Amino acid sequence: MAHQKIPKQTPSFHSRLAACALAALLALPAAQAEEPSALTLPQAINLALDHNIGLQRSGLAIETRVTTVDQAQADYSPDLSLRLSENVGLSSNDNGGIFEGEGRWSDSSSASLSSSLSLYNGGARQASLELAKAELEAATLDFDRDRQALLYNTVSQFFQTLLRSKEIAIQLEELATRREELERIQIDVENGIRTESEYLRQQALVSNSERLLAQARNAYANSLYALKNILRIPAPESIVCEDPNLSIEDPSTLSEPNLPSSLAALEKRPDLSAQKARLYSAEKDLVIARSGKRPTVSASASLSTGYSSNTAGSFSDQALRDEPRASAGISVSLPIFDKRRTELSTLRSRIALQQEELILENLRLSAETALYQAEQDYQTAKLQLAASQNQLAATESALEAELSRYEAGAATLLEVNSLRSSRLDAAVAVEEARFALFTSRLGVAYEDGTIESFLRQTLQLAN
Repeated sequence: MAHQKIPKQTPSFHSRLAACALAALLALPAAQAEEPSALTLPQAINLALDHNIGLQRSGLAIETRVTTVDQAQADYSPDLSLRLSENVGLSSNDNGGIFEGEGRWSDSSSASLSSSLSLYNGGARQASLELAKAELEAATLDFDRDRQALLYNTVSQFFQTLLRSKEIAIQLEELATRREELERIQIDVENGIRTESEYLRQQALVSNSERLLAQARNAYANSLYALKNILRIPAPESIVCEDPNLSIEDPSTLSEPNLPSSLAALEKRPDLSAQKARLYSAEKDLVIARSGKRPTVSASASLSTGYSSNTAGSFSDQALRDEPRASAGISVSLPIFDKRRTELSTLRSRIALQQEELILENLRLSAETALYQAEQDYQTAKLQLAASQNQLAATESALEAELSRYEAGAATLLEVNSLRSSRLDAAVAVEEARFALFTSRLGVAYEDGTIESFLRQTLQLAN
């Protein structure tokens, strides 16, 4: 789409806007205006990745799955148990019983070392390991998607905060202009050139500008609090976002979305891949459930010894020569009737598998729809930016002409103020459209899973 070139008045507006930006920030309430720390977009991204609580929780989920894999791998190793016991007894003797003050003391001890290993359990052991690995893969991919969502939210909120600060600058500039005009009208009223009603009308416009400025400051403060929450920055800490100066005045400075390429990349998006891993784990859970009908084979071995004072021979003779026993064996277990436990477990696993299949289908459908919507939002943002720029250029030209007519007495103050209001709305619309263009393009990259490469490329171009 061809865009009209912005007339000369527009650059002058942006230069005035830049000049007012610092004043806008300094004009914030005292709680936020004391020596704010500058925050760049790369710094905000790094803070989010390092300190965001949601992302840290996703990282802990990965660590949990790692322990599950380790536990499943441990089932391939034999166990080993050592058991030691010592018993002391009092029994009757030839002189009488234990309640008659007589009796004989005795002691005995034993030690055993045993080991067992499952050789075959119907395929459940291998399926459990593959299931654990699939869940670990799903947790890792969930972390990757959470990271992408955090990047999107951080950058979007950063630009939202910038937009609010620019709105403050616009409102400050407009308020200053209206106050200057109010002073001029007051002088004219005192000299009998203007009427009192014109002064009161202008005074009402000044009050309205003050109201809009208060709203803009409140919106900026709330946006800044939201950004601090993402970055885990204490609310009382004073920060100000630095404009990354991305060239987003013209859509040609941003890489144009490629829908076929995005659709191809969509299938590799982390959350879709994570759901495929969960589907695979559900298949392995079904294998585990079915293994209940199959035989199990296990091997065992043991070594034991003991000593008793009631047996002839010293401790060393008994424990090291007479008592040591060793055994080894293999056992086979074949289930015959288990009260339908295997059947019901298999049925539950099959239902869970069908649920995972439906979740994957729904996720794929919603992801594709969201991608088309994001691409549509970007195309709309391009049109809105061009229209807003043309509107601002036209209103500034009209205002300049109307001011000349007003000074010549050919136009009324009402007409001038009407154009000033239109210019104010157009100026805000341009800033909103500029940021909407970037965030909508960022949205496309988020939906197709390429947001990290898009941000890396964009920030490199900005630097």
